[in-house]
Amino acid sequence: MKYTATAEACGIADYSRDLLAGLGKQVDVEVLSIGDHGATPLAMQAVGRRLSSGSLAHIHHNYGFWGRRTFTYWMAFRALQRSISVPVVLTAHSVHPRAFTEGRWTVKRAVAKAIGLYEFLDRGTFEFADRIIVHSRCHLRLLAERGIPSDRLVEIMPGVPEFSPISPAHVSRFRESLGFAGKRVLGIFGFIQPNKNYDLLVQSLTRLPSDVVLLVTGGVRTEHEESYGNQLRRLVHALNLDGRVRITGFLSRQDLPLALSATDLFVIPYKTDDNVSYSARLCLAFEKPLLASAVDAFLELKERYGCVELFHSHESEGLADQILALLEDKTRQAGLKEAAKLYCQKRSWPRVATETMEVYRSVLHRAG
Repeated sequence: MKYTATAEACGIADYSRDLLAGLGKQVDVEVLSIGDHGATPLAMQAVGRRLSSGSLAHIHHNYGFWGRRTFTYWMAFRALQRSISVPVVLTAHSVHPRAFTEGRWTVKRAVAKAIGLYEFLDRGTFEFADRIIVHSRCHLRLLAERGIPSDRLVEIMPGVPEFSPISPAHVSRFRESLGFAGKRVLGIFGFIQPNKNYDLLVQSLTRLPSDVVLLVTGGVRTEHEESYGNQLRRLVHALNLDGRVRITGFLSRQDLPLALSATDLFVIPYKTDDNVSYSARLCLAFEKPLLASAVDAFLELKERYGCVELFHSHESEGLADQILALLEDKTRQAGLKEAAKLYCQKRSWPRVATETMEVYRSVLHRAG
């Protein structure tokens, strides 16, 4: 039994669908959708009983699914944990630095500390599971440092989906429709959120030649993030970049290949990496050069696969310099494309599904 997000506009839902496709007929899986039942303790008890009807429960975890690290989360997720009576595999799609107890004293913070909310967010969320799948060595290390037994932790890097190739003629017509014919196209893909630092990339565009343009493939996901999306559009206008920036809004999986194929260089300027970007994997699927900020998740990608170049500057001038240098170096681009191709081969979804099946078997074997 798999408990995961299923909405179309959700990276974790995309991950889950790709994993299910990779599993194929290796195992019978029933999917229970997160969000269909509410996040109350009573609702979670019912979900836990439903998950217990299978041989094993696989929970895809992100804090926001149950209340965004609040008392609501504490009550709901504890109720879910206590209601499951079968072995549990938990995929930790986000692992935050330990920072919940920082800040000034307040009554709310004192109550949170007294009931063990911070300890639950840091450790209790995970330690009930028989196995915890993480997507990077960094996240594995963070959980080990919190006392999660190492024999429960498994690192499985995300897979890369396959897409049918788009003809050069279709790509050319798409660029023309954007007003980008004959331009060098920077691309950024994913939901528009403050922690992803889109504004830095927009600012860097003012320091690049006029034939360098930006295609933002994606849109905001929630009302809460709408203000940042509007702020980004105002910034584009204020910098007189209206003719050099296009924002597509959310695109379905079937519409993505054309937009991502029209990109010459992907740039991912994230500020943090609480989650390991699945958007980056979709960029790699198109075997294009990738330039990303030097957060742990991308440092690891570079170290292990060499399929990304890193930038360390948080200033638009420094980022612009690295973008231009990479755009003008065909040899470096070719090396990144070849490394992306290798990553796609080594992290295909059938291979990731096989690694996940091994986790299932080990848990069921231990359970007897």
